[in-house]
Amino acid sequence: MFGLMYLTYHCPNCDSLNQSPELSEAATLECGHCDWVRKVPVSVPQNNSPPDQCLRCGNEDLWRQKNFSQALGLGFVALAAVISSIAWMYYRPILAISILMAFAVLDMILYVVMPDVLVCYRCQTKHHGIDVSGHKTFDHELAEKYRQEEIRLKASQ
Repeated sequence: MFGLMYLTYHCPNCDSLNQSPELSEAATLECGHCDWVRKVPVSVPQNNSPPDQCLRCGNEDLWRQKNFSQALGLGFVALAAVISSIAWMYYRPILAISILMAFAVLDMILYVVMPDVLVCYRCQTKHHGIDVSGHKTFDHELAEKYRQEEIRLKASQ
């Protein structure tokens, strides 16, 4: 069920999206667009066990999410609304409801099929290929704490 552990992260220098190699082999994280290199700050867990800390920044606050693009999900919702509205316009209520139900079933299937990833509240690094069943889902209060921390850091620089 779980593959090799790897990270998807943004470079702190140039903000480009990077993906690490399998982490049992890699001791460093590197940016493919600039010269940023960082040693993994904590030890990499073995046997697909989840890390206690972010492997990019060392932060202990991690949350679990589905590994699916939010923009694509919103696109599905918008597409369902537009297509069903067209069916309503032509006085086809059964077709309109069927379209909405089909998109709802597609959403449920994607929810079951898509794997979970761990995401760091501070640096938004995604930890792939591990069992995340012990971690909590998104906490808005904790996310706001880290958002405010980022605002204060940018203001002080």
